[in-house]
Amino acid sequence: MKDESISDVLFFSEKRRQILLYLLEGPKTIDDIKTYLNSKSSPIMVQIRILTRNFLIQEKNGVFSLTPLGEYTVKEMKDILDMFSVFDKNPEYWGEAELTAFPAYLLNRIGDLGNVELCYPDKAHIFERTRPVEKSLGFVESLIEISSIFRQEYVTRYIEIAESGVGISFILTQGVITRMEKEFPESYHKYMNQENVRVFVCPEIKLASCTVTNKIISLSLFTKRGNFFNHDLISYDESAILWGTDLFHHFRSLSMIHNLSE
Repeated sequence: MKDESISDVLFFSEKRRQILLYLLEGPKTIDDIKTYLNSKSSPIMVQIRILTRNFLIQEKNGVFSLTPLGEYTVKEMKDILDMFSVFDKNPEYWGEAELTAFPAYLLNRIGDLGNVELCYPDKAHIFERTRPVEKSLGFVESLIEISSIFRQEYVTRYIEIAESGVGISFILTQGVITRMEKEFPESYHKYMNQENVRVFVCPEIKLASCTVTNKIISLSLFTKRGNFFNHDLISYDESAILWGTDLFHHFRSLSMIHNLSE
């Protein structure tokens, strides 16, 4: 007799979650599952019976697979678990962060950031990028920058990257562009005359900055009170870099191309 709720089945047993996530990769035999879980058959079969009774998995000729309901449910469960994993690693940071900086569909995919690390510069370099980001800039094949703050490397390190031929796409607020144009006109004109550099102006960017290369994503967020402290929330995961690229496309859809004034 079925007396469990689907949420109970999904979240009240680590072993059941492991079985479901393993089957998300594709059909498996009982021996596959035993090897994966490093477990004997009898405890596994107890969980399989529960999952079968709740229409999440099915068996045919000794091979177990997710049902259509199971596949949909487990994908949703995985997204939730991935989100918990990201938030649990730095709960105080996320609790204070201005999450309205992200569109809802990307916030729902925040788990794609994967293995994130919160980094701070040392005191001697308090206003500079953290070491992992600075190091990664030496090996970039592409560079995306979304920012509502002015960073000093825009007129130093990024100029070198642009002149090396790497494609750079900036999405900046008008305030950042205006400061660059007025205070660093030489750098500004180098960017505007470089064929591999695109500059877009966005009317509102609620995050401090986001850097995306072919190797890394770095996020810097404001607090809910509008405060900012220098930091980089970084990830090297492919899913995180794709997430950052999608964030670029979101802001690109809200932006206009910025051309050199006559």
